[in-house]
Amino acid sequence: MTADKKLLFVITQPVVGGAQKYVFDLAKNLKDKYQVSVACGGSVAGHLFKALAGEGINTVHIRSLAREVRVLGDLKTFFELIKLFRKERPDIIHLNSSKVGFLGALAAFFYKLTTNNHEPKTIFTAHGWIFKEDMPGWKRRLAVFLERKAALFKDRIICVSRDDFNQALKRKIAPPRKLYVIHNAVGETKFLSRKNARAEVGRMIGREISDDVFIITNLGRLYANKGLNYLIEAVQETRDKIPNAILIIFGDGPERENLKSQISNLKLADSVFLAGDVPEVAKYLVAFDTLALSSTKEGFPYSILEAGLAGVPVVATDVGGVNEVIKDGETGILIEPKNSQALTEAILKLESDRELAKKLTRGLKKTVTQEFSFEAMIQKTEWVYKV
Repeated sequence: MTADKKLLFVITQPVVGGAQKYVFDLAKNLKDKYQVSVACGGSVAGHLFKALAGEGINTVHIRSLAREVRVLGDLKTFFELIKLFRKERPDIIHLNSSKVGFLGALAAFFYKLTTNNHEPKTIFTAHGWIFKEDMPGWKRRLAVFLERKAALFKDRIICVSRDDFNQALKRKIAPPRKLYVIHNAVGETKFLSRKNARAEVGRMIGREISDDVFIITNLGRLYANKGLNYLIEAVQETRDKIPNAILIIFGDGPERENLKSQISNLKLADSVFLAGDVPEVAKYLVAFDTLALSSTKEGFPYSILEAGLAGVPVVATDVGGVNEVIKDGETGILIEPKNSQALTEAILKLESDRELAKKLTRGLKKTVTQEFSFEAMIQKTEWVYKV
């Protein structure tokens, strides 16, 4: 396609997160082929707005768009999106997140009904289906129902993992002809030296980090489905055997206060640190001794790919598409979710058996570089735009 084609991404929040990284990477790498714009809710001071501005990419602020379900606010968002589509007249509307996936698809449908001679393609990327989260049965059935209805108004659905694809088929979200698997991938990352990375991370948490400190990390949003309460329990359980271990959690979100309370109640203020949102956090990964992914629900997390390139051993829960890259005993340690004891045992194993840790990092790096090409992700996505 030529640069006269308009590509509009729509996403709910401008925070530091996987879906936001996905939108940024696509927008940055397709801006020479399309007239790219990104529409987003939340604060205009958010990270995504700043990052896109730095690349000279046009952004649109949807004031009424929020993550929470708000009937009047969502109705306003629906009409704002129709107005935006009429103004921008995009050739491709690429929706991201469940909230925007529903409202955006419906708005695109009404836009097409009321506009002559313009039928943009509506693409949706599922960054882990919402109905995979822990929720009451009635709520899961409602989520599945809404996803099915929204899928009627989507031309193509990109699943970032084979698991999401299989879940879509199992739940009859959409026919197979609409579904495509395109794994997330990471481009070239410039990591700091281990010495400089540990010094920078030390400044972030307000303490000096000596060479003998064993650092566990977790990257992501502070949501309940990240299972961080289990990880914090695991760190407490490792204290007797690894007294010099600390956990640094990067990211922000609605669970922050609950996690702070847990850290305080377990008297872990000197061992567990909430570092908040840190842009380009991947460049600090070489500072850490283990990446622990404790999620109860995932799509296909960037953090394990980034850890692979950084040479950091990974312990991860077997959820979503995680096992499509982490093979137990080959590229990492895979454990069941919601099990702090399993997390504890895996962390202890990686700390005590450094030869195993090296073997796993070699296997993960090889897998990430050979099987999850960033260039292939971009090319496959553009191909979906064309079919």
